[in-house]
Amino acid sequence: MKKNNGLINKLKIYFDKTYSFKEIPIDKKSILSSVAIILKGGASYPELLFIKRAERADDAFSGHMAFPGGVKEETDENILSTAIRETAEEVGLDLHQDGELIGRFDDYRPVTPSANDFIVSPFIFYIKKPNITLIKNSDEVEDVIWIGLDKLKKLLPGSKRTTNKFNREYQDYVFDHEGYRIWGMTGKILHSFITTIDGIN
Repeated sequence: MKKNNGLINKLKIYFDKTYSFKEIPIDKKSILSSVAIILKGGASYPELLFIKRAERADDAFSGHMAFPGGVKEETDENILSTAIRETAEEVGLDLHQDGELIGRFDDYRPVTPSANDFIVSPFIFYIKKPNITLIKNSDEVEDVIWIGLDKLKKLLPGSKRTTNKFNREYQDYVFDHEGYRIWGMTGKILHSFITTIDGIN
């Protein structure tokens, strides 16, 4: 547990003092959204929370593995509030009460043509309670899973995938874990996040 707390403290300092996130400029077509990269303590390394999105015709990321999150609504004070609200709606986790904000990560724009107007802003949180109970919203979420950071790091070297997509060469990162496949936008954010913090641990 001390190792976890040590890493989390190092992450707080790094994202507060050293890291400078890349913000994508918005325009009239931009659809603002955010996700929560959520960590909690494990036996030797923190774990990350992922959801499997429910199959929905109106969801550009239907059925995908993802971080909790969604589109900014008019009632949201800011894009951070969006990540907090969406996490509560999707998995019943109150980040105000049970989470601690570590920092903001680089913005991301999906390459899929149908989702290219989205600008996704990730925020990193640490869950203080080791045995937090999640309540998934079955209308939006098919499954939830915690995956150890150490296991994801082991998958990192073989995660790169290059294919032809949208009439050009397309590169993403694929993480296969116990029947779950993390790829596309989430795979790219995950790869960048692990690579960024790898030297901190």
